[in-house]
Amino acid sequence: MEPVPAGALAVCLTACGAEEDPSSGKSPSTSKKYTIGICQLLEHEALDSATKGFKDALTEKLGKDNVDFDEQNAQGESTNCSTICNNFVTNNVDLIMANATGALQAASQATADIPILGTSVTDYATALNISNWSGKTGTNVSGTSDLAPIDQQ
Repeated sequence: MEPVPAGALAVCLTACGAEEDPSSGKSPSTSKKYTIGICQLLEHEALDSATKGFKDALTEKLGKDNVDFDEQNAQGESTNCSTICNNFVTNNVDLIMANATGALQAASQATADIPILGTSVTDYATALNISNWSGKTGTNVSGTSDLAPIDQQ
């Protein structure tokens, strides 16, 4: 699986409705308001920072008036992640950001259609039960891994 920076995600989200004034030097403006569902497994300094960084980057790229975040915390309960992600699907959010393995698993079980961006996940192959791991999920799931490069330690 290849990491997807928030800037690249913003480009994906704005590609269909963006208008850019080349002389302005500014990011494309969008005529669509995006709703991003964020499911975070639990309160933790590292997870909180990942969520904040994601929101800050998207707000910077899309503009604060063009993105709404529905941020939910599952309080450490996987069943809460499932409820949260199913609600995101019902509400037809544009993207789900799944913060931690339990949130990623719940999001991937909830939808095969809405793009899912995972973060704070160590092993996507194990989390998503992918036996022939090639580095890509082959589904609507992408994201970043928190696995430290062992060979560099």
